[in-house]
Amino acid sequence: MENIQFAILKGQLDINMGSILENMMAQQLTANGFALHYFDSKKTGEIDFVVQRGMSVDLVEIKSGSDYKKHAALNRMLSVENWKFGKRLVFCGANVERDGEILYLPWYLILFYQMDALPEKLLYQVDLSGL
Repeated sequence: MENIQFAILKGQLDINMGSILENMMAQQLTANGFALHYFDSKKTGEIDFVVQRGMSVDLVEIKSGSDYKKHAALNRMLSVENWKFGKRLVFCGANVERDGEILYLPWYLILFYQMDALPEKLLYQVDLSGL
């Protein structure tokens, strides 16, 4: 990773396409309104992005290579019984595909991964008859 900025300026993008892609995706997630978090544990591994959408927590992985279905850390996190997650997304260079709990999406669909819209008006009905 030494002097990677100079390699990028020279057009040598093959140096670490994965980290460049992750940074692009981080920018788009931020533009879509998400606060970015990641998870890294010696026991479980690293998840690229852990994002909150409303009341659920989504796991997002970014894959640059053709081995996009290899995601050991994501599999280990999903196997923890007490942890409940919303969406499990892998953005990759492939087409749309679902494999069990994991949804694989092409990179460009990150544009449409948005925060849940809040209702314009919340109505509360409080029952005080028991007081």
